[in-house]
Amino acid sequence: MIGILRPVSKYVKTQQFTPSQTTWVLNTVKKKATSLGVLLGRNIAQRRMVLGLTQAELADQIDADTVTVSRFERGSHLPSLIRLEQIANTLGMPLAELLSQSTNLCTDQSLLIQGLIADLSESDRRFVLEMVQGWCERLRD
Repeated sequence: MIGILRPVSKYVKTQQFTPSQTTWVLNTVKKKATSLGVLLGRNIAQRRMVLGLTQAELADQIDADTVTVSRFERGSHLPSLIRLEQIANTLGMPLAELLSQSTNLCTDQSLLIQGLIADLSESDRRFVLEMVQGWCERLRD
């Protein structure tokens, strides 16, 4: 049996758990991902896939192992601020964008479009802008 310390009054007693109970508790804690972790992980995974990178390639570029990147993407582990900055730089996106989610707000949607066209050439971005302007005029009519 494994003892867990639990303070009681000014004395310390141990609560005994069987190995199967301990395993269940540890697995439950490990599986519980925070909403921030899930959001961050989803954003990392989406951007990585857009760039055509594998988890192993991203891991190499940020000097981590593939398991760590997988945990970040699942939301089961949160990266440190330094590691988060490395990830954002490697993925070529602002740090704040990794931690945000798109809503129905016009400003959020424009940021999403900005991210989509960021790596296009100037002439391609101009082309996309002209297309969007044309669609907006047609939809307003």
